[in-house]
Amino acid sequence: MRAAAALLLGLGACGGLDRFGTFGRKAADSGPPESGAALTDTAGRPPDCPDDTCGDTCVDLDTDPRNCGACGRTCLLPGAEAACVDGDCALGACDDGLLDCDGRLETGCEQVDACADGSACPTSCGTEGAVSCADPCAPSCEVPAEACNAQDDDCDGACDEDLSCRRAVYRSSGTRGHLYGLDPSEATSSGQTLEGYPYFYVYAAEAPGLAPLYRCDKGGGLRFLTLSASCEIGLPVDLIVGYVSATGGCGSTPLYRLYSPSTGDHFYTLSAEERDAAVAVYGYVSEGVAAQVWGGP
Repeated sequence: MRAAAALLLGLGACGGLDRFGTFGRKAADSGPPESGAALTDTAGRPPDCPDDTCGDTCVDLDTDPRNCGACGRTCLLPGAEAACVDGDCALGACDDGLLDCDGRLETGCEQVDACADGSACPTSCGTEGAVSCADPCAPSCEVPAEACNAQDDDCDGACDEDLSCRRAVYRSSGTRGHLYGLDPSEATSSGQTLEGYPYFYVYAAEAPGLAPLYRCDKGGGLRFLTLSASCEIGLPVDLIVGYVSATGGCGSTPLYRLYSPSTGDHFYTLSAEERDAAVAVYGYVSEGVAAQVWGGP
């Protein structure tokens, strides 16, 4: 890396006068020799050199970074290859691993390129994105695509839009108490009456941030819902109804859980008013929120 942060300027003889004089520049009669070629004629200037001469050397003061605009005017830039454009010093290619981010000629390529394209980064909404080095001086965090996970992955304020993530759950009541399941025919058999289909929605597949909602068999045709894989007291799991959120968000709503000591029936509702009426009128005991579910697909 070059250490100097300045343009080193030196003015030397150029055919006796600078490039703006009449001595030292000659009209082209034929193709020019390469810059730096020695002059050979007896006058010290070849008749076929269309460029400037500095001493006994033919140069191009418009493009030569060692003689840029004037003989001996050398362009040196920190962290970069120097160039000469139209007689003025300019920035060439940066050294490996360096960037020109401030646009200032005198500082050259001043910034270390630490951008790791595709590496993980936190988005503005807390999801995990990927670093984009399209502009290495100002890397950005690209948001991920939406996934069926009850999160706003792409930070647009909506969850799982345009995806078919959730499935419907029905509610029935009858000789088996209140029953919640996925099969509509179950809701109208064995003395059951369909109360709501769909009653609420759950995710069909497991995903980070979601938990399985188990239906447990209490015996005697009675069932209850829980997040406990052991059915809280070691009862058998009858069915995984779907996947729900334990913490909420993404437009979810609480699924209230109640229990009747007299019948052994567990009752679940999305309505706080229905919950309160079940306690006040039918003797149910509120057991809090079973899970966070959704009122639509």
